[in-house]
Amino acid sequence: MKKISVAVVLFLLAVCNGALAAEVTVEADGMLNVNGARVFVVGLYENPAEDAELARAAQAGFNLVRSSADSTALDRLQRHGVYAWVNTGAAIDLSEDTDARRGDLQSMNNTLNAHPAMLVWEVPDEALWNCWYEAQMWRRSAEPAEQHKHINALTDESARGKLQAQRAQVDALYHKGNYAEAEALSDDLWRQMGLEAPRPGYGLGNAPERAAKMCGGMREGYALLKALAGRPVWMNHAPRNQIEQLAAFNEAADIVGCDIYPVPVNEKVGHSDLSNRSMSCVGDYTRRMAQAAPGKPVWMVLQGFGWGDIQPDKPEDVRKELRPPTLEETRYMAFDAIVHGARGILYWGSHAVKKDSTFYGELLAFVSELRDLQPVLAAPDAVLDITVSYQPTYGSVDRAATVLAKTSDGAPWLFVVNEWTNPLACDLRGLKSLNGTKYRDRISGDEAEIQDGVLSLQMTPQSVQILEPLSRP
Repeated sequence: MKKISVAVVLFLLAVCNGALAAEVTVEADGMLNVNGARVFVVGLYENPAEDAELARAAQAGFNLVRSSADSTALDRLQRHGVYAWVNTGAAIDLSEDTDARRGDLQSMNNTLNAHPAMLVWEVPDEALWNCWYEAQMWRRSAEPAEQHKHINALTDESARGKLQAQRAQVDALYHKGNYAEAEALSDDLWRQMGLEAPRPGYGLGNAPERAAKMCGGMREGYALLKALAGRPVWMNHAPRNQIEQLAAFNEAADIVGCDIYPVPVNEKVGHSDLSNRSMSCVGDYTRRMAQAAPGKPVWMVLQGFGWGDIQPDKPEDVRKELRPPTLEETRYMAFDAIVHGARGILYWGSHAVKKDSTFYGELLAFVSELRDLQPVLAAPDAVLDITVSYQPTYGSVDRAATVLAKTSDGAPWLFVVNEWTNPLACDLRGLKSLNGTKYRDRISGDEAEIQDGVLSLQMTPQSVQILEPLSRP
């Protein structure tokens, strides 16, 4: 029998109730409530152009898809039984072109907000980080290349040496973090060559001021959009910036998160800038997002591609090395986010992936696992005082096993993630009220029973156990 996605069921309920616009709120524990039902969000950034591929994604279990800002696109998603989120673009930032952007925001709201497929608004992607990133790309990559090209073309050896020395001084200042001084000297270097500085005064040195300006403008736009629309606003960050910076921007959103794509774990993939570059950095970033937005739900954007897929100009052997995640890695990263409090998982990058590839098939298969677990994932967290201890081993065990318990009709479900990069024998304690309860891991099929308030597990390196209760005495 074919599975029907939660989104389809909610649409049918809405039709039966005569509802037009979806009623969406954020519950106290951060779970989204759509038309009276709690929903764990499984989102897709790609909006496939082919109806067959969109239907395939919806059937697998995606319940939220990014849409362009027009009614026709929303109509199409509605026909496929999925909800939509729409990006406001620059209209949400009222720090510049205020009247025009205010008008754009009002127009988008008037056109789209009441559409039955419309669920959530989104602000510009990675807005905070881009205040630094675009400046870094200019000042530390494009500009030096342009300057060296002009310097090397000089026939006057003395002038060439002087300008090369000044360029080296610019680099030394950057290395020390003296950004404003480095950029002033770099602007002067253009003048020394008899040229106009292409972007004078723009760079890393004034990124904080530009970020503060944008932050204030986005907060104003958020307040306007909330007054107009009422529905939640979602903000995705890059895996960068400090908690205080993130927190300021997060005042312009109801739901926050970040993208993080750490596979494969090697020196060629530096998406995490934490000291932890392994897959468990997903859990670390989930906690950071929660720290930066206390009381607000976290949605994490995970890896729906391989780095080689989005870098087609690299040699084929390099692209193969920059592979997409395996099914086990995809599952691990998702549940590492979930056990650390994520109330939604979204996937980016599938637009660059062949739809007949093993990876894409496995991604859809995993999304179907989430679909089948939807009632459990959307349930409230169970109130259990679980502690974890470890049996003696050769390693330092500097990463803990993390447990999330979810309420159900009977005994709670347990989601356990081993964040350590080696095998781990662990004991889950504090479960006396569940003595005699048997659990089965939905992945391996292994069974275990709680005895004397303890559930003992053997876990492989960086792995997940989805423990379904089988029986209670």
